[in-house]
Amino acid sequence: MQQSIRVAIVDQDAVCRQMSALLESVGGFTVVGEASDADRALALMRDSRPDVLLLSLEALGSNGPEAVAQVHTLSPGTQVIVWNESGQETMVLETFRQGALGHLVRGQAGPEEIARAIRAVHRGEAVLSPALAGRILDEVVQGLRER
Repeated sequence: MQQSIRVAIVDQDAVCRQMSALLESVGGFTVVGEASDADRALALMRDSRPDVLLLSLEALGSNGPEAVAQVHTLSPGTQVIVWNESGQETMVLETFRQGALGHLVRGQAGPEEIARAIRAVHRGEAVLSPALAGRILDEVVQGLRER
């Protein structure tokens, strides 16, 4: 029998944090905690050491990339999926540089897609929302042209 993937959710929106019931209904996941801000998120990492963290950048403000780095310091085995509404490409790239393995756009990813992303990053695979892939590629190409 396959062991459940331990997931923590950090989001300022209580409705999004209630995703735990949806994930657990999909099967294969145990939500080990939820938090609504950076301080609670870091305490959650220290105390529960989840396999995967679903992390909202809006809950952390401009400290998103720094928080990803702190997660890896407090819980080195935790893989991070960042999600936000705006899809700010520079922030997305910076969170990947700090060790996030996935990025989803809130409102465009349903429970099944989130479940697939969690399974993928748990296996060590990178995940990028299709809505962001083209925009990030455009930004990378633009940066190369400016060199």
